[in-house]
Amino acid sequence: MPAEDVKAIFKNGIAPLYYFHGENTRALDDVLTYLKEQLFAEDEADFDCGRFDAQTHTPADVLMAARTMPLCFGRRLVVVQRVDAWLDDDLQKCADYCLKPSPATCLVFVSTPEKKKLSGWVKKNGTVRSFANPRWDRDIRDFAVAELARYKKKATAAALELLCQELNGNAQTMAGEIEKLALYCLDLKTIDEADVEQALSAGHRNTIFTLVDSIGAGRLEHSLGCLKQLLDDGMAPLQVLAMIARQFRLLARTCEADPKRTGASGIRQLLGLKSDFLADGIIKQAAKWSAACFGSVFEELSSADVQLKSSRKEGRLILENLLLRLADLRG
Repeated sequence: MPAEDVKAIFKNGIAPLYYFHGENTRALDDVLTYLKEQLFAEDEADFDCGRFDAQTHTPADVLMAARTMPLCFGRRLVVVQRVDAWLDDDLQKCADYCLKPSPATCLVFVSTPEKKKLSGWVKKNGTVRSFANPRWDRDIRDFAVAELARYKKKATAAALELLCQELNGNAQTMAGEIEKLALYCLDLKTIDEADVEQALSAGHRNTIFTLVDSIGAGRLEHSLGCLKQLLDDGMAPLQVLAMIARQFRLLARTCEADPKRTGASGIRQLLGLKSDFLADGIIKQAAKWSAACFGSVFEELSSADVQLKSSRKEGRLILENLLLRLADLRG
């Protein structure tokens, strides 16, 4: 998370209460690290820094620590992870404290899904902040640029385009892939397309691109495996669907443009891609689909979208059924 965004959270000073929730654990780690640095001038702050996990600690444990006066510093920091593990009755025990928190403590609740009641209590005397994984192409691009900057590196436009195609939207996983790239390019300040191609091994490319490629090639088992990896890595079903739809829109436009007549450079310009490598990949994928099938493809995508937004079916099952139907439309 960019340093200026972290600082903006605490622009009015450090509040006695915070509730941070969301799937972007990378950003959460950045915020908690910054908060600790602001409260404690020294690294050794164990006496005034309490760490709890709601799966193993009770509200009584946390509140006792929150009400304990600091020993060495001006304020204590108490962080409780996974508060979504507490039942409503457990959370209720924190309500009174949230209404009248100790000014000598900064109590931070952390969870992945939001607990609405807790948000309401914390807002009265503190700050609630959501940290979502990057969802759209621009968000993923900004994330990649910021992560590369951590290692004092930049990427060319083509390299960044290729890198973003390989990232799946889960912040922690993406950070790991970019760290791998940075270590591979240890002596380089600027990373180019060839560096990205070599650093990210083909064995780990369970991306939307390979998912759609597997569908087009009739490798249903492999496409289902790619889908499982994307979902297991934390990508939301609607996000997976949105990226599948984007890829098929690129394929449809490519088929309509006739790659044999337009050529790779023409397709690259038409689709707004920064890399001939990516354009060649799209052209190869498009060759596995007939122009006449895309109407049915987009009907299936639309149907899956409606189901994900309104059905009680599990998102994974809806997407698996979608892949089965799309595989039947090839040709």
